[in-house]
Amino acid sequence: AKSITEIYDEKFRLVSKYVHATSRGHEAIQIALGMQLTPKDYVAPYYRDDAMLLALGMRTEEIMLQVFAKKDDPFSGGRAYYCHPSLKDDDKPKIPHQSSATGMQAIPATGVAMGIQYREIERLPQENGALMVCSFGDASVTEGEVAEAFQMAALKQFPILYLVQDNGWDISATAEETRAMNACEYAKGFPGIEAISIDGTDFETCYHTVQKIFDTIRTERRPFLLHAKVPLLNHHTSGVRKEWYRHDLELHQMNDPYDKLKTYLLENAITVSEIEDIVINAKSKVEIDFHKAHESADPEPKDLFTHDFAPTPILEEQGTREPIDGEEIVMVDCALAAINEIMQEHPESLLYGQDVGRRLGGVFREAATLAEKFGDHRVFNTAIQEAFI
Repeated sequence: AKSITEIYDEKFRLVSKYVHATSRGHEAIQIALGMQLTPKDYVAPYYRDDAMLLALGMRTEEIMLQVFAKKDDPFSGGRAYYCHPSLKDDDKPKIPHQSSATGMQAIPATGVAMGIQYREIERLPQENGALMVCSFGDASVTEGEVAEAFQMAALKQFPILYLVQDNGWDISATAEETRAMNACEYAKGFPGIEAISIDGTDFETCYHTVQKIFDTIRTERRPFLLHAKVPLLNHHTSGVRKEWYRHDLELHQMNDPYDKLKTYLLENAITVSEIEDIVINAKSKVEIDFHKAHESADPEPKDLFTHDFAPTPILEEQGTREPIDGEEIVMVDCALAAINEIMQEHPESLLYGQDVGRRLGGVFREAATLAEKFGDHRVFNTAIQEAFI
């Protein structure tokens, strides 16, 4: 991951037209977490998580295909920004597609955790102990959508870990300027989410903390927030250069997780020459893969229409919209009949929102009797939070 950052800086003229950020300074916590996710799990990385992607098993060439927006980019076929992944490989955790807006992965990720919990309750196909990880930076926790996600996770006890990487910056604004508290302090306002804060530069601490949290989520099925304090050792993004505004680079450099990991390895019988060989091999592989990715084919105009819609067996409308002698009924009753059919035919379907639960059945009675028919675990009320709904 460090070598990727370095080659992007060295080859800035080639990569500068493609917006990107890297994990430099965040590597220890990202790798410690990525190594412990399994194929039954789900993860929503954020735009600085390229070290995590490597720990999941992605190859450097695959990651670099996205920075150049190449046709064979495994995440989006050249459509999305760097480190905006989506993936469904059998041997890796699943990565749902997500918005590029800051913090917007919180609600979809929490929805995945809700789905995991529901499949367990209904005994639908689901591997035991599956969990969701939602990763983001500390500055994004001030987004309202994050609060809505935390509210539902705390209330319903979803099996999710919110990983918050705190480097003290919000582009050019400092944490002191933009937030009254860090993410760990904030999460403690949501009873039911266990919040932990650690040094995100110490690999051993990161690994064992994540291991303990994962073990607890897999057995007790409840949410956690892990706040990892890290330095920012590279630019905010390729277009917002650190030299323009940073006054703390030397201070952050003193907390480099790379230097700490080298010290740890030397203390555990790994020799200097062995470390040097690892570094040489990493730099060589990154150099080769960089040029392979750069020379790969660009998308063609026709690729605009590949993967635009998921395949569907429904290609034309069937049935009669206005049957002869059919009875006219009001629209809300039509909707209720349709929802009833869907919930009967699809046990994976849910209906939730404001006032749709058993007590009222919707302010227009659009959910009347549904909770009685399908149970309170399938038809239920939520807080006033339109984004989550």
